[in-house]
Amino acid sequence: MRLIRVVAAAVVVPAAAAVLTGAVAQAEPVAVQSVVASGDDGNVPANTLDGDLGTRWSDEGDGVWIRYDLGSQVDLGSLSVAWHNGDQRRTTFAVQTSGNGSDWSTVVSRRASSGTTRQPETYDFADRGGRYLRIVGYGNTVNDWTSITEVGIFGADSGGGDCAYPADVLDLTAWKVTLPTGGDEDPDEITQPRLDTFAADPWFVATDACDGVRFRAAVNGVTTGGSSYPRSELREMNADGSDEAGWSATEGTHTMVIREAITATPNDKPDVVAGQIHDGDDDVSVFRLEGTRLYVTKGDTSDHKLVDDDYVLGTPFEAKFVVSGGSIKAYYNGVLQTTISASFPDGYFKAGAYTQANCDRSDPCADSNYGEVVIYDIDVTHS
Repeated sequence: MRLIRVVAAAVVVPAAAAVLTGAVAQAEPVAVQSVVASGDDGNVPANTLDGDLGTRWSDEGDGVWIRYDLGSQVDLGSLSVAWHNGDQRRTTFAVQTSGNGSDWSTVVSRRASSGTTRQPETYDFADRGGRYLRIVGYGNTVNDWTSITEVGIFGADSGGGDCAYPADVLDLTAWKVTLPTGGDEDPDEITQPRLDTFAADPWFVATDACDGVRFRAAVNGVTTGGSSYPRSELREMNADGSDEAGWSATEGTHTMVIREAITATPNDKPDVVAGQIHDGDDDVSVFRLEGTRLYVTKGDTSDHKLVDDDYVLGTPFEAKFVVSGGSIKAYYNGVLQTTISASFPDGYFKAGAYTQANCDRSDPCADSNYGEVVIYDIDVTHS
């Protein structure tokens, strides 16, 4: 049984915790009434509120958390977090708020700390009311621990969030992006570390509310040599982003979960792919919208499994692939839809907007005619 520590103390978060980027300097610190954590190793939750960067809270595991009770409903807009050994490693985390301590809304989707400083890092988000704020940790680039030295919580700042780049919203460490721009059959591809500070409006940008990343590919966009259709799409890389990922469908378990919405389709041929399993040669299975009908495909069979016969553009949904033991299981909003036999040695995941139309099949041939997907969260695991 996990130890849950509760520390009750009416603590006003130290002003020093707000001194980092200046993005939320106008917001007032919020008083914390108590703090509770999923567990600790003797470095207790209260240490994150003592104004001392030499103390910390630590817990080990995937999904550990520390939760702050603000005493009553408060309009929130940002927080600052100082990470233990934050100049030596990157910690993956998410931030959630709740009005009752049970039902949680994600305000900072899963992402990574900078890995460059031990000082507090500020994370701005679209203003949201809540009594509780929770930081969920998923380990760091060295080990499975989440360790925090200081936390500051701040009120609403009348902003929609502070996210200059898609990597400020999603953890893109293990991805590259292919864009509908560049030379003929030679689209722009952005890899790490450049991807951490890259955006391309309107093709690959954070949403105004900083709650998602917009992927847009117009019918007149540049295509790859192997396709006649444009894309603004992530391609899975290895853990540090230095090389392309490739894994076997018959060894290990490989999972991708995307929380997303398809927000636009091209004229005449309103088809968009919003998530893929790919092998060395071609797509194996994808989530594909054709008009209002959302399918999971199987190879060249585009209508293999109908998962929604009346999809409304802009409706968020969860798409999930699990590849293990020579099979692919595809889930839609948590419900298993189909199981597909598969055997390939060099698989990888893709996510974003792969527009299934071009200037020969859709009019007008212009930037204003496009497919678009917003990704709110994406998680890939291998075991």
